[in-house]
Amino acid sequence: MKFKIVNDLASVIDNIVPEKQLSKLQEFLLSGAIFTDASKVLAMLIIFISVSEIALMLTVSMLSFPISLMILPLFVIPGIFTYVVIQQERRAQEIEKTAPDFLRQLSSMLQVGLSFENAMEDMSQYGEGPLYDEMIL
Repeated sequence: MKFKIVNDLASVIDNIVPEKQLSKLQEFLLSGAIFTDASKVLAMLIIFISVSEIALMLTVSMLSFPISLMILPLFVIPGIFTYVVIQQERRAQEIEKTAPDFLRQLSSMLQVGLSFENAMEDMSQYGEGPLYDEMIL
């Protein structure tokens, strides 16, 4: 489901934020398995925080809650950061677990007489795991 406001805000963000900063954010998001454009993630964050702040402002004024509740939507940003870091750690652990098998299989294919390129191509077609996913031929 696509929202026009997210796309429009993402276009504005693309024009305002330097490409270098967006690419750094995009790399960070990709490392955490978030496959959405960085500008769209920023647009969704802006919309979520804005709508949440308005809803909280109304709630605080109607129900006489403390104004300190207005900070709650800002906890989304550290939450996303924490999610990405946890995903990076999981991926690193998966790679550490599968690296010995990957290298053993590559070694045996090279000992059989396959060239490095053919062995890598063969492994990319039939292997499973994070190292096999990274092979692009």
